[in-house]
Formats: sequence, C-alpha cells, structure tokens
Amino acid sequence: MVRRRELRDPVHGFIHRTSLEQEIIDTAVLQRLRRIRQLAMASLVYPGAVHTRFEHSLGVMHLTGRIAQRIVDDAEEVRLVRLAGLLHDVDHGPFSHVSEELLDKFCDRQALRVPNGVQAHELVTREIIRRNPELGRKLSERDRELIVGLLCGSRGDRLLTDIVSGPLDADKQDYLLRDSYYCGVKYGVYDIDRLLETLEVLDDRDGRVLAISQDGVHALEQFVLAKYYMNTQVYRHRVRLITDAMLVRAVELGILEDKIDYLSRLYQYDGTDDFLSRWLEWDDQRLTVTVCSDQTPDGYCKMLFENLLARKLHKRIFSMNVRDFAEPDLKLIISERFSDVARIVEHAVGRLLDLDPKLIIANKYAIRSVREQSRNSVGPIMVLRPGTAVTFEDESTLFRSINEAEKDEFVEVYAPVEFKDEKDKRIRLREYAEAISRIIVDAAKQKNGEVNVS
Repeated sequence: MVRRRELRDPVHGFIHRTSLEQEIIDTAVLQRLRRIRQLAMASLVYPGAVHTRFEHSLGVMHLTGRIAQRIVDDAEEVRLVRLAGLLHDVDHGPFSHVSEELLDKFCDRQALRVPNGVQAHELVTREIIRRNPELGRKLSERDRELIVGLLCGSRGDRLLTDIVSGPLDADKQDYLLRDSYYCGVKYGVYDIDRLLETLEVLDDRDGRVLAISQDGVHALEQFVLAKYYMNTQVYRHRVRLITDAMLVRAVELGILEDKIDYLSRLYQYDGTDDFLSRWLEWDDQRLTVTVCSDQTPDGYCKMLFENLLARKLHKRIFSMNVRDFAEPDLKLIISERFSDVARIVEHAVGRLLDLDPKLIIANKYAIRSVREQSRNSVGPIMVLRPGTAVTFEDESTLFRSINEAEKDEFVEVYAPVEFKDEKDKRIRLREYAEAISRIIVDAAKQKNGEVNVS
C-alpha cells in the first residue's frame, strides 16, 4: 500500500504530494524559501504577514495540480505542471521582489545579452533549475528543460504555461488568498472552487489556451476585483512602499557608496555557476544579520537596515497623482522618464530639508485600471459561449462599463524626518506639498528641455 503524503495548509486544507515532489521539497533550494518572506517587511504594518515563499510554492503546486487534473488528460503533463508550480519561485532572493529590482539594476544586460522584456530574475530561475546539482539529481535533464519551457513560455503549447503564468494562473490564485489570510484582510477573497470548476480549454490558431465558461464569469469578476483591491489596499500600502524603497536604497548605497563587496557579488548577476551557488546561500535573515554586524562598516546601508529593524521609517512627505500636474508634456515626462527626474528631485528636496539627498527617495508607482488587470501581456481571458468565444471584458457587464484608459500613477517622496505632533505634521506637509510639486515640475521641465534641444 502506497503511503499518502499530505500536509495541512491554512489556505487550501490538505495538500498532497508525490514522493518525487517531497524529495524536491526537501532540497536546500526549496527549504531556503522558508527564510524568504512573501511580502518582505509588510509585517511592519500587517503583523501577521510573516508567511514565506515556501508555503506559497506548495500552494501553487497544489493549485496547478487541481487545474491540470480538470482540463488535461495526460498524466505526464499534470506531473510536469505541478513541478513547474513548485519551482516557479526558486529564484527569489532576500526580501523577495526587492531583490528582483536590484538584480535588474546591477545586471549587465548587454554583456549577458538579455533579451528585451526579460528580467534578470527570470534568467536566474531558469539557470537554477537547469544547473543546480541537487535538482539535477532529482530531475532528468529533459524534465528540467520542459519545466523551464513552461515557466518562460517557450514551450509550443500555451495551455500549461497559462496554468503557471497567465491571466488566470495558479500563482495569482494562491497569493491573493494567502496574502489576504496572513494580512488579516478580506480584499483577496474570492470563490476559488467555483472559478476552478468553470475553467475550460479553448482551441485556437495558437494552440490550446486556458479559458472559462459563461457560468464562471461572476467568479472571475470576483477574482479580478480581488487582485485590484489587494493591489490598492495591501501591495501599495504606504508602509509597504516605504519599507521596500528603503531596502532597495540601502543595498544600492551599500554597493555604490559604501563599497560593500559581498553586496556587489550578490546582486551583480554574471551568469556563472559561482553566482548561482552564492545566490542560494542568502535569505532575509542572513542579509539583515550580516549588514547589521561588525562585518559591515558603518555607512548608509547599515544605518537604513538598523532603522528598518527599529521601525524608524522614512515618512511620506509628498504624494500626488500624475494627472494632477497641469501641463501634458510634463505629465508625459513624469510618467515615462521618472527615473531621470527622480535624482534631480531628490537633490532638490535634500537642499530644501537640509538632509543628505542620498537618503531622500522619490518614487513613482502605478495602479492599472481593474479592466486592464483582468489580463496580462499574453492577452485577454476568453469566455466560451456555445459555438464561439469572446473576451471576458466584452462578456462581463461590470467590466464592459469600465474605462480601460483610466490609470492612477502617483509620485511620492519619502524622507527621514520627524514631526513633533499631528499639528506640526499637518503644517509641514502642506509646506512640503507646495515646494516639492514645484521641484518636480522644474525637474520635468529640465528633462523636457533636454529632449527638445536634442
């Protein structure tokens, strides 16, 4: 009799796994994910948000299996898509998405010939699966290449890729429910059982595509709205944005100003086996302890990490919707070239506040319309009607009425300031709002002038 392997998950109940899946779960590559939090330092505002990439990976494996068993007849495809779900986040570094941004910043894309549209962390995922010795002892070379093909979309049949990475993928299905559960909010809750029961396969000229039946439209509306609300209420929460920005700035300054060698070697991806081995040695705790130890000289990086540990956070001293800037040309510069504008703004705000400009953080983020969030770069979700298929946006009365062009983009500035009390805070924030908006306009005009001159 074969012993059933199962574990209890607070989101999905019992998760079953095969002997091979258990062997992969037990590898150092997967166990490292226990030490990488799903939402970085979001626990500073949502105390329960201490869940990790490890349990998320198990949840994605579970959901890819449920989806595949419903719509795929081939047991081998079910096996592969579950393994892809299990390994999809194997690349994540310290503080999760923070490391993705840093890898992209310090990777020499030209030297590595990174194609446009491909992020550095995606390359790290592929190469870990292909080249990690421990995974190589568990999975054949053929299996590893097929899994890489599923994760990067290079496999001929799009259906299995859609299950792992698409508008309706298991990744989103899990993290919405999981993040909502651990943050103690209801924004990410949707009827997952109904959604899964109404998934279908559409055969079109590009091959098989994951779709949904007409009966699932309301469950899908709920799913897309859950994604929108989690973006607006959790992922873009003020404290989450500030802590992520402080982490990124700490490592940037650690590399560029403090000249910390281990940080340079950690984030400058060069495509070598040495880099991959080194990358897999780091996690949230090790990076934090190392930065705050005697091993690291006093400087920007250590100071910012120590401030984060003490919850001595930067304050948001300015926030403005890009559409509220008056001149169309300036809006375009702020929207599309903000990285050029940001450094000018940081230096000017530093002078305004008599603070080190390297500690001023100018940030821009966007919240796409809920209609746009109903799909990804591959295309829209298709709804199967008798004898035909239409896009979800055309089928849903709710989403048909939403203007896709509507998008919120915000410019914010964070700084290490302190307020005496609430009255002092209100007065100073009003002053900062007027001064900083002028600074941003002037910076955008400067960049616009450079464009016009050239």
